[in-house]
Amino acid sequence: MGELADQVQRSLVVTLSPYVGKVIYGNLRFDVSTWDEQGHRHANIAIVYETPGSSTNQINVTVDETTKEMIFVDGEREVRTRNLEDVLQFVEKAVKDIPNRRMARLRANVDYWMTQGKTKAEVLAELNRMLRADLLGGTITHTELKASIQYCLQKFNILPGDETIRQGERTEASGVSYPPERTA
Repeated sequence: MGELADQVQRSLVVTLSPYVGKVIYGNLRFDVSTWDEQGHRHANIAIVYETPGSSTNQINVTVDETTKEMIFVDGEREVRTRNLEDVLQFVEKAVKDIPNRRMARLRANVDYWMTQGKTKAEVLAELNRMLRADLLGGTITHTELKASIQYCLQKFNILPGDETIRQGERTEASGVSYPPERTA
């Protein structure tokens, strides 16, 4: 790697050290590659992480050693700069969003399983299996499990028209009323 790429990588390691290897950040880690293209030396520093279900994702910083330009790529977002501090801010902001991305993936999994006709018990079993996934980043935390179970239970209680039946309430869509729970 060139001098700028080395500097970028060292700075990213320091900036992202609180997040590296943690399940909530998808077992965040680095993967570096280098190549030459049209007389320019390039390095790509991939910040790799998993979302639940072992889907691998990455945030990339590509460094052009000749022009000293750095390109930050996160999904559809691409930012070009020559300022290392900008890159560090972009990357850290994206990394801090990984828990939200993981939760969105869990919700999408619950929605998918429901469209497949899985019962509430089957969806809950799938979520529990994710707690014990083989790949560290593909597993989920107890906090993610709790939030996804709450989401699952909410989704299974929704009726047509997005109206929820709560104990002791009657909804217009269903006309059903449930008595409130007794307290001992």
